[in-house]
Amino acid sequence: MPWGPRSSNQSRPCAPRLCAHGVRLKFKGSESRRVASFRHNSCVGDHSERNREGLAKLRRLASLTDAELAEDTGNGWTVATVLGHMAFFDRLLVLRWDTYEKDGVFAELTPNHFDLINYAGADDWSALPPRIAVARCIEAAEHAVARIDALPEKIVSVVLETPRVALLERMLHWNPHLDQIQTAIGREI
Repeated sequence: MPWGPRSSNQSRPCAPRLCAHGVRLKFKGSESRRVASFRHNSCVGDHSERNREGLAKLRRLASLTDAELAEDTGNGWTVATVLGHMAFFDRLLVLRWDTYEKDGVFAELTPNHFDLINYAGADDWSALPPRIAVARCIEAAEHAVARIDALPEKIVSVVLETPRVALLERMLHWNPHLDQIQTAIGREI
């Protein structure tokens, strides 16, 4: 079973790699430059436009066939599993923003937290009926985008100066997964 405990010499399944572009913000090499570029090139409204473009692409996932939703994306994950993962992290994002607005501090998560969440959640995400995974992914993304759009400019400006850009730029998390899905199904979404 790819999600159980592993010895120190076993390689990790794809879960950490799945999030390496968007969930984790402590990148090395070219990834850190990409996040820095997003931070430098972003202005208050740009993330909203990019999020809406991404949301339009996510909505097109509803057109995937049952066979496409069952396609293997690697290491025991299917397209539907990836969609369940994406829905979970967009819901978590909304809760992190709620916490920030209530307490004035971000609910911090380390890269290890994301790995643990992926390992713990993978079986549940895989058990979701594929059509429900699609619906939850789209619904959670819509909710996340609406929550981000409702943020005051002052908060957005603060976040753009931190390594938390993915809390605004959902494409940092969505794009690698959309690429992964397109590779698995053999076509563009």
